[in-house]
Amino acid sequence: MKRALFGAVSSVLLLTACGGGNEIQSIETPADPAALVFSYPADAQRNVSPVADVVLRFSESVDLDSVADNVVVRQADFQLPFTVESVDGGRSVVLRFSESLAQGADFEVVFERPVITASGAEIANPVRGNNDQAGIQFSTRAGLTGIAGLDSTSEQFSIRSVVPADGTPFEPSDLAAFRLELSQAIDPSWREKGGSIRLLDQDGSEVPVNVLINNRLITVDPCTTSTERGCGSPDDQLIGGQAYTLEITDLASLSGQRLNQSQTFRVRETEPTAVQFQNATDPGVTEGGPVIKSRLNDQAVNGIVLNSVLQGTTDQSESLGSLFTELAFAPTFEADEALPLRIPRGSRLLGSSLPVRVNGTVPIIDEETQALQRTGDINVVMVSDATGYLLPNPYTDNQAAPKHVRLFMDVAMNTERPQPNASLSQNLLHVELVGIALVEDGILTIDALSIVEPNLLGQEVTDATVAFQIQADTDVDVQFEAIQQRLEDTQGPQLVSWQPGPDEVFPGDRDQIQRPGDPVSLFYDEPLLPASAEQGITVFEGGVEVPARVQVDGTAVTVNPLGGLKHGVPYTIAVGGELTDVAGNSVVSQSLEFELPDLGGNSVARVSPLPLTTYPGYPCVTTGVNLQADNHGQCLDDAPGGPLGDVLPITRIPSDRPIVVVFSNSIDLSTVRLGETFTVERLNESGSAAETVAGRLELSHQRIRFFPDEPWQPGAAYRYTLRSNTVGDCTAAICSEDGLPIQTDLLVDPSDVGGPDLEIAFRGKDPIRAVYTPLRNLPVRDVNSNYEVDCGSLGSTECLEPFDHEADPLNAGEFLPSENAAKLVVRENENASALGIPLRANVGCSPGESCPRNKFIYQTFALNTEVVGPVDPSDPESGVRVLLYPTQLAATSLSVFLDVFGEQATGPTILRMRYEPRTEDNPEGLIPGRIFEGPDGGTRFETVAQLYLDGPNLSLPAAQLLEHDLYSKEITLKLEGPIRFFDDGRMQVTLLSVEAIPLDVNVDIVLPLVGDVPVLGDLLNLVTDDLLTEVGNVVDGLLCLLDPNCDEPRQAEGTVNIPLEIPAGGINLNFVSFPIKQLPVETNGR
Repeated sequence: MKRALFGAVSSVLLLTACGGGNEIQSIETPADPAALVFSYPADAQRNVSPVADVVLRFSESVDLDSVADNVVVRQADFQLPFTVESVDGGRSVVLRFSESLAQGADFEVVFERPVITASGAEIANPVRGNNDQAGIQFSTRAGLTGIAGLDSTSEQFSIRSVVPADGTPFEPSDLAAFRLELSQAIDPSWREKGGSIRLLDQDGSEVPVNVLINNRLITVDPCTTSTERGCGSPDDQLIGGQAYTLEITDLASLSGQRLNQSQTFRVRETEPTAVQFQNATDPGVTEGGPVIKSRLNDQAVNGIVLNSVLQGTTDQSESLGSLFTELAFAPTFEADEALPLRIPRGSRLLGSSLPVRVNGTVPIIDEETQALQRTGDINVVMVSDATGYLLPNPYTDNQAAPKHVRLFMDVAMNTERPQPNASLSQNLLHVELVGIALVEDGILTIDALSIVEPNLLGQEVTDATVAFQIQADTDVDVQFEAIQQRLEDTQGPQLVSWQPGPDEVFPGDRDQIQRPGDPVSLFYDEPLLPASAEQGITVFEGGVEVPARVQVDGTAVTVNPLGGLKHGVPYTIAVGGELTDVAGNSVVSQSLEFELPDLGGNSVARVSPLPLTTYPGYPCVTTGVNLQADNHGQCLDDAPGGPLGDVLPITRIPSDRPIVVVFSNSIDLSTVRLGETFTVERLNESGSAAETVAGRLELSHQRIRFFPDEPWQPGAAYRYTLRSNTVGDCTAAICSEDGLPIQTDLLVDPSDVGGPDLEIAFRGKDPIRAVYTPLRNLPVRDVNSNYEVDCGSLGSTECLEPFDHEADPLNAGEFLPSENAAKLVVRENENASALGIPLRANVGCSPGESCPRNKFIYQTFALNTEVVGPVDPSDPESGVRVLLYPTQLAATSLSVFLDVFGEQATGPTILRMRYEPRTEDNPEGLIPGRIFEGPDGGTRFETVAQLYLDGPNLSLPAAQLLEHDLYSKEITLKLEGPIRFFDDGRMQVTLLSVEAIPLDVNVDIVLPLVGDVPVLGDLLNLVTDDLLTEVGNVVDGLLCLLDPNCDEPRQAEGTVNIPLEIPAGGINLNFVSFPIKQLPVETNGR
């Protein structure tokens, strides 16, 4: 063992030595001539993050002004402005850009004139490097948007690069894991669509491999040992000198293309290899003392600061741990060759805990502990063998120059605490560290830079620049002792949380807010082996095993039965010991049970599905579109003299976002056909179609997303159309699973079938930094969204949609509104009136009776929002600005009872959110809101919205209704409430109305003589002597109706006025964000 360690130490010393003898390099000594010795990005580096700075390190200190004046950064013919920052006494210089770099673009760093050192020496434009061009060339990664024109680097689906590869600085070796960059995003369903990725030996036999895929990136990690525990160990090697073929067959891209390609490598033998122990340097951040900073960019070493809108700029987390690096035998490699190295999969760095705050300022409360939410330990685990190289310095021949290090890793990120664990859990592929290696006083120090870009909450791509530093004592005895104490991973993964989750976990009964299309997600405490999931997860539907899609991403495994979850059917997710971590340790077997709420089947009324949100645009058929006037017309309604309501604006969508439509019920996905029932067109300014927009549909049972092949052009006009009809023809319309076309003219008649085609015009605009956050109103009593409460009585608790309200602690016998319910009452001390005669009125039952359970309507709703950033960047206590997209919601009917007239039913009620005036900081006229810290230290949200209330189907059975004014009834809704978080990562926003909302309903009626004498008589009986003076004319008119000799008109006309009110706290809106992980039914509906 010690002999092997001596070989490892010798390898390091040989590669980092200054040149002959036993003198070991102790510092980066200035040499003549002065030279550039390091850059980040490295020369010829690919897939660089667009947020990267350029870092240049020189052999001696340089004059900062000369860098600013003489160095240029170009993209094609455009020169990028930057500022310069001196680091490490001028040895390193950071070039910072004011804006992110363009995605999928090529850049070069050129010294147009020599950089001048502090001693007056000149450093010319580098002519060496990793390619044959002068200067430093690099390319940024393509987009991560789902839009092909932004995410692809070629119109043809092909392999763009492979590491390692023959003829490159990174030659294949027997330690290799193969990392491929493709030109287009890979279809997540590539296996189901017949694709395969295999590694074959020279005899054509298949080599066991772990395949990881994300977007355009593939890692193929061979494992030749008999157990997973041996993967990445010195026993896990390909056969040196043999040829291996990487074979890709029928691999599908999101564009619908297929890749068939193979590539053969002859791997270099690295034996006898040796393992070296290395420690990540403790920067001292959490101790509060002096912080160790990187000599490359002056950032705290091994410190991670995450930059995002949702979490702001986080505090700094320290990532510490021990790594065991396997090194090739240096004497068998030439001085100008790269020496391969490997860090085994399962290697782990542990980050210190961070507080979790919205936008970095507003605290989040942990529902389990009721304390400030913290991440707990942050784990970074290698899910494949990290492979890399120690290389001669590519920029200079000077032996004093530091050697270079390149390391390619695939890592999983997760946290100890459940909520942030679910929010962050994922694999990050092809993380590339670029650095330098030095030996100082017998300590090997590697300094390297990289950028990681985790996706937060499934909504935002964040970034963190990592200044990595690891050190190794080159003393053989120290190395021997460390390796002897190396611990193996023998602990199986533990389930931390899952969606929907057990009934007792906050907020309780989460299966009641699960919907078809939502997957089941299991979040563990360590990364899982993807190949183990298929055998380790079984889905039972109603006790019968059903096929399912299973996908692993870091510590999360996501499951969806083929065809999606169904309402009213019990499910069991059986987790078996076949599901393992990357070391082969099994999970604990268990069964997870849940059931979505029953919809009632054929026993209840069924209505057309409603588009709850349309992004961009407003979900109603309008009177017409005038693009040049920025006018989308008014929502069609059935109001007398209508349509009433605001003229809607032409909305705009950022160029890098998809069209999104969310429905109230599950859609028959076979009726959603691109180019037929769902069309997208570019428009001329006259409003006529200019051309069809090509793209792809991503389909889930209650959501459609359309990704154009090319980004929306800022200022250009477009239109998307959802086909419907009124005859129930699903061959030419988007229909529900019940066979009903979508409801598009809700304000005309919410109870009819279908409607006209829903056409929504919009324009493109430049990308924005705000984070699009869609929400759904769940749970709901009206689970089948038929605008009825399917119970024998509204107050029934033993029925399909039972009454489930908390008692009002301030009003004995009364109830508070449940989630997504609103309470209406008759205003205190006021009466209704009919033809000027006062009448008693009551909501839910006859006047004088008590029916506290009958005073509620139940809403069907969804909402799109933008999380923008701080309200006032200079004031951390100002809160976080949020903008709400106006939309419309439907609710169940409410009955008001009047003396004489009896029950008056509103029919389905509709609330329409209205746009605000457009301003410079709110150009779309969205509804402003604010996230802020409440008095108890928790997260809260507030907003004030202007709405219209409509009841187009209002009825008055005891009289002939001429017209009513329950159209575009203006109300102001002031809402406030807490934001809380589930342990599966989702967010819940609960808002209560702060102020009472008066609501007068006026109905013009006719009382004809025939058949209505009893009503007239009842009205006359209500008139007391005290009222005769006030209503005398009305009485005379009524008496005339009863007198056959009277010559006046034989009917009574007048108004019924009902003084209603939504009391303070009478509206309860409960929003829940979409699941963190998604498994759409179809990702490439072209």
